[in-house]
Amino acid sequence: MKHTLLALSLASLIPMTASAIDLTEDGSWKLTGFYNLTGAKVLSGSALGSSDPWTYQQWKCPCTIQGWEYASVYQKSKGFQVDQESLLGVQIKKDFTPTFSATAQLISRANNPNDGSRPTVDWAYATWTPSADSAWTFQAGKMRIPLYYYSDYLYIGYAYPWVRPAPDVYGWPIYAYNGANVSYRTQVGNSDWAATIAAWTGGYTQKENAYDTLIYYTTPTHESWKSILGTSVAVNNGIFDVRAMFMGYKDSTWQDNPDGSRLYFVQDQSTKIMGISANMDYKNWLIKTEVDRYEQVDAAKGLNNIYKYALFAVGYQYKEWTPMYTYSQYTTVNEPTEGRNTHYLSLRWDFRKNTALKLQYDVSKDKSHYSYPFFGDSKLISISLQGVF
Repeated sequence: MKHTLLALSLASLIPMTASAIDLTEDGSWKLTGFYNLTGAKVLSGSALGSSDPWTYQQWKCPCTIQGWEYASVYQKSKGFQVDQESLLGVQIKKDFTPTFSATAQLISRANNPNDGSRPTVDWAYATWTPSADSAWTFQAGKMRIPLYYYSDYLYIGYAYPWVRPAPDVYGWPIYAYNGANVSYRTQVGNSDWAATIAAWTGGYTQKENAYDTLIYYTTPTHESWKSILGTSVAVNNGIFDVRAMFMGYKDSTWQDNPDGSRLYFVQDQSTKIMGISANMDYKNWLIKTEVDRYEQVDAAKGLNNIYKYALFAVGYQYKEWTPMYTYSQYTTVNEPTEGRNTHYLSLRWDFRKNTALKLQYDVSKDKSHYSYPFFGDSKLISISLQGVF
C-alpha cells in the first residue's frame, strides 16, 4: 500500500513532503523526480516452430518487445541492453494560490524514437479546485490518457512491484491527450469506502509514432485520436481497490503520399476501449488484476478489430522483499489473429528509502496466426534499479 500511495502522489504531481525539493523560499515551486535504470537480456527465442535466427522489421530476432509506446525491443544478438527502457524524469509544480497550480513532467529516455518527443513532456497542465478542501478537481492541458490502472504513473517504476507493467496489456500508439478532465471524490455513506468519479475529453495527434511506424508499417505512419470522451469510477477502502473505465474516440491512421495526399488505413473511425481492474493489498498479500477490451468495428468497411487483454498477479511482501507471480495475455478476435501470453516471476527488494532493486524472468509465447515470423516466443531476464527523489 505504501508504494501505491506514494505513486498516486507523484502521478498527481503533488510532491510528498519527505521527498519534494523546494525551489523557492516560499515553497510555491516544488520538484520531485524518478528514475529507472533497466537492463535486460533475451536468453532464447523461436518463431513458427524454429529457433533459427530471423528478422522482423528492423530487429534481429530472437527478440521481445517490452514497451509498445516507444518500441522498446530487446534483441538476443545485442546481449545485455540498458538502452531500451532506462529513463530519468522530473516533475515541477507551481502553486499560485491554495486552489490553483500548474504542473509539468519531463522525461529523458535512453530510447525515444517518437517524432518531436525529446525530451518527452508527459504532463503540462493546470489544476483548479473551488476551495482548498473541495471534492471537485478541474484540470486542463496535456495529460496521459487514463486507460489503465497504472496509466498515470506508468514510468514511475518505484510505484509497482514489477520491472514494468505487463506489455501484453499496456501500450497503444496514443498515450496522451490535450484537453480537460474533472473528478469528484466522496465517501460512500458511513462506510470505509471512498469513491472517485472522473471524466475527460480532448484529442491528440502523434506524427511518425513508433508503435505504427516501427512495429507494423516501417514507413512513417501517423495516428490521431479525436473527440475523446472517457469516464471512470474507482472505489477503495484501504484493502480493495476497484476501477472501471470506458472511453470512446475517433481514430485516424495514415501515411503521407509524395503528392501531399494521405493514404488512410482508418479515418475518423469510431473506437471504444473499456476495462476494469480489481486489486487487493491485505496484510502482506498482494493481488492485482486487470481486464480490458478494445473495439473498432464497422461492418460496412469490413472492420472487426477487437483486442482482449488481461493480467493476474499474486505476491507476498515480507519485510523489504516482494516476490510475485504474474500471468498476462492478449489476443485479437478476427483472423489473422495476433496474440501472446506471458508468465512472469519478479522479485522486488526495497533495500533503501525510496529505492528498489527488481529482478524479473519472463517466458512469453507468441500466439499470432501470421504467415511470417512476428516477435516470436522468448525468455527474458531483466534487472532494474528504480527510485524517486
